[in-house]
Amino acid sequence: MIKINQNISIIIPAWNEAGNIALLVETIAKALTGNGIIYELIVVDDNSTDTTAEILKELTSNFPISVYLKKGKKGKAQSLLEGFTYAKYDLVGFIDADLQYPAEAIPKMVEVIDTGVDIVVANRKEFGASFRRKVLSWGFRRFFGQFLHGFTCDVQSGLKVFRKEIIERLTFHPNPWTFDLEFLVKARDAGYKIGSTDIIFQKRHAGKPKIGLLAASLEIGLAAIKIKLTGSNIIPFHPELAKKKGQGFHYKGIEFIHHSDLHHKETAFHRFNYYQEIIILSLFFLVIFGIRTDWHATLVSIFSLITVLYFTDLLFNLYLIFRSLAKETEIQVTDEEISQISDKDWPSYTIFCPLYREWEVLPQFVTAISRLDYPKDKLQVLLLLEEDDRETIKYVKNYYLPSYFQVEIVPHSLPKTKPKALNYGLYRATGEFSVVYDAEDVPDPKQLKKAVLAFRKSDERIICVQAKLNFYNSHQNILTRVFTAEYSLWFDLILTGLQSLDAPIPLGGTSNHFKTYSLRHLKGWDAFNVTEDCDLGIRLTKQGFRTSMIDSVTLEEANCGFFAWFRQRSRWVKGYIQTYLVHMRRPHEFIRPSTKFHLLFFQLVVGGKIVSMWINPFLWSMTIAYFALRAQIGGFIESLYLLPIFYLGAFSLVFGNFVYFYNYMIGTAKKEQWDLIKYAFLTPFYWLMMSIGSWIALKQFAHRPHYWEKTRHGLHLGDLKITTHIDSLVNR
Repeated sequence: MIKINQNISIIIPAWNEAGNIALLVETIAKALTGNGIIYELIVVDDNSTDTTAEILKELTSNFPISVYLKKGKKGKAQSLLEGFTYAKYDLVGFIDADLQYPAEAIPKMVEVIDTGVDIVVANRKEFGASFRRKVLSWGFRRFFGQFLHGFTCDVQSGLKVFRKEIIERLTFHPNPWTFDLEFLVKARDAGYKIGSTDIIFQKRHAGKPKIGLLAASLEIGLAAIKIKLTGSNIIPFHPELAKKKGQGFHYKGIEFIHHSDLHHKETAFHRFNYYQEIIILSLFFLVIFGIRTDWHATLVSIFSLITVLYFTDLLFNLYLIFRSLAKETEIQVTDEEISQISDKDWPSYTIFCPLYREWEVLPQFVTAISRLDYPKDKLQVLLLLEEDDRETIKYVKNYYLPSYFQVEIVPHSLPKTKPKALNYGLYRATGEFSVVYDAEDVPDPKQLKKAVLAFRKSDERIICVQAKLNFYNSHQNILTRVFTAEYSLWFDLILTGLQSLDAPIPLGGTSNHFKTYSLRHLKGWDAFNVTEDCDLGIRLTKQGFRTSMIDSVTLEEANCGFFAWFRQRSRWVKGYIQTYLVHMRRPHEFIRPSTKFHLLFFQLVVGGKIVSMWINPFLWSMTIAYFALRAQIGGFIESLYLLPIFYLGAFSLVFGNFVYFYNYMIGTAKKEQWDLIKYAFLTPFYWLMMSIGSWIALKQFAHRPHYWEKTRHGLHLGDLKITTHIDSLVNR
């Protein structure tokens, strides 16, 4: 929090307090000056009809008082809000003008603030109060304060001291007499600590109460229920705190630092927005209503829709493969073009490498980067280490790094994700261009130069260049072989096909090159999205920019562990779910005069893939049951398909599955991985694993949406054949 001094601004809301105000001012002055506290009094006069204004005018000659005539609507809450705007000190307090609260308690409350507490509440001991007031106050404190909102302090106390930054940071919408509870709830949600001190609560010195006790209790009680029902809001950091810690916010008292200027509505912090919740609930009840009304017709409609979607996806994939093979879309850069540029003419380049508990692969990464064919005086390699990863930090400190390597320790905070670390690094990037590499990557030595020339060959709309990814341990086991076939299909056929259509391209998690100023314009990565690359690729497209593929390959480590593969895959799918929901909050942003099909492409590439993985096991089960138990249930299954839909389904089953098999084969053949072609026949088992991973992702999305399922790297290091192969790659 912001450091404060002993100076304090005290707000006094006043309305017809002629019998109390002078004594209150004198009491405050004696209590504060006697303890060496510099103060100012700000009195907000709520258009008093007695002599309050005249008395205050006389007091200004002897005390540091500023008097302001109320501008807003009537009520204590508005008087306080207006008074806060005039406060000049970092410490603020307010006290009722009726002398029921002892001013002598203020110095002690300031001392409590100095111990690290942000708000101090004066807990009333109800001496001198009527029995009715005691009962109502006790009941309010127990039910509305403690039971509903979890406070143990006196939430409606008219004497509080707190840091001014709280008022500067929060927004309030109180009723005339309901400021206190809203103030405490929002302050707690903003991460502030609330303390208390006991006081003796006296009878009112002079005059009558300004509102009836029952009326006030009803108004305050209803407001307490409303606050509970409306829930918590995201509260951005105070500007001074953001300078110190980085961009972030509090939510329900928990601190999140994401180091990005992205508005929370543009991130995956919340799973759904209000309209998405309405749509999902409406669809759910529509299906329930349909099943109760005519369950068979409802199932026919659902299966018809699913079949049409499958058939559309089949045609779309066929078209992408055709476009990819018929048209060379990736940007080609020749060695001759590279050789024509002298070392001094290459631009500066920043390499981001986030590491977390993977110090074992650091030597391999350092060697791979040192073999890059790029002027080392133009390189800035940012090793982004997490503050709580002491083992990696210790290892890096004892490891000799080339001079162009720079170690940055990312302060520990939520969310604990790779994109959060990348955002932290983006603030420190000095390169004209930037690229993300994972710690186990072995990029093409000429990749940086190819990316620079690719940007120079392209129009201004291309702000990202994506290199292809593949694996150096593709032959480690059966899983890595099929995994390699999938990557070959995705990066060499699907993404190039999407580029040929000028469609949104979900980026790979590594080897995506950017113009650094454009990356800052995009406000970096979504720190709450666990597949941040996919989100960024879609976001840049929505803003009118493009991604292009280049003919350069980065080799990385295929996940060779069965359970580790599931953890990685579930994270990817969870990130795709997040990406889909984030960008469907404002689907109209996809639609531009020149990009009218982008929304459709997004549905097929991101949304369709997720849904198909979820429903595949059910359709496979139905297909097996149809052939295995045709005599018993074949007729029923057939009745769920209209005749044209049945033909579409049969075509997708026979021809579609052949095409998907064949696509894997084409992908491996294009990479000249001839010995992997036969493993395409294992893809049905691989698809089943993907579906299991997608259901794990859905479960995690519901319970742990921002949890980063870390992929363990370095599993290949014990295999001499693989490490020898990698050595040959990084030393070529």
